[in-house]
Amino acid sequence: MAMLEQELKQKCNSDPKLVWPVLFKRFIDDGFGITFGLRNNVIYWIEKFNELRESIKIDKYNWGNALDYMDLFIYKGKDFYENGKLSVSIHQKETNKFMYIPYRSYHKRHTIKNYVWGELKRYVRYNTEEKNFKKLRVRFFLRLRNRGFRKYTLTKLFSKVTYAQRNELLKKDTPPSNAITSVTLQEAERRLLLDGERILRASQGEAEAVAMLDLTAHTLNNNTNRNTVNTSRHSRTLSPEGWNLVFSPPRLCIFKKSLQKFC
Repeated sequence: MAMLEQELKQKCNSDPKLVWPVLFKRFIDDGFGITFGLRNNVIYWIEKFNELRESIKIDKYNWGNALDYMDLFIYKGKDFYENGKLSVSIHQKETNKFMYIPYRSYHKRHTIKNYVWGELKRYVRYNTEEKNFKKLRVRFFLRLRNRGFRKYTLTKLFSKVTYAQRNELLKKDTPPSNAITSVTLQEAERRLLLDGERILRASQGEAEAVAMLDLTAHTLNNNTNRNTVNTSRHSRTLSPEGWNLVFSPPRLCIFKKSLQKFC
């Protein structure tokens, strides 16, 4: 699809009637665009695209002042006539059964709370107008009631998310920084032991956990002495979200054997 887009874009340079959209976004085979012109110009653009390949055609499309795209309903609201900005709201398909996890499910309580909060926050972010958020909020409340939630529980959960938090929630959607750092194999081993100590102390007695960690640390030291490796080849990338170890296959096998005590 990306190749076809480039081909059609190049044709726009030689065909004055063929105008490339001001904005064009695509997710796999679903596209959204904004263009200047009449309906005939849009149809002409689609016809030229369909001529590029016999097996790839745009056969379903829509245009106008409002349309559905993925899980969004994009329309010209009051902001469009004041400052030229499009408005969005949540689009929910008619075939959606809204089979949310029941309240009496064996999921952990924090899992139930977080998916309710997560859905409410999504409603806040993707509704430009507060009235649309409130409508969805009421529907969501009733749908959860049908899944076994009590009114008192829902009232407490819903009170934690309000439309006034929208600016703050939109800022959290900003992608994190790409800044990364590296750590050596020895540093990765040390951090792994610290994580293992924390996990063991939470699940077992502290004395037993320390004894097991001492044994594992001794095994790691012996393996390190027997297998001299170039630590620069085994450095790992440390991102803000967390860290994972990256080893060559022989070294990974040694680690799996030596860390069996953690399982």
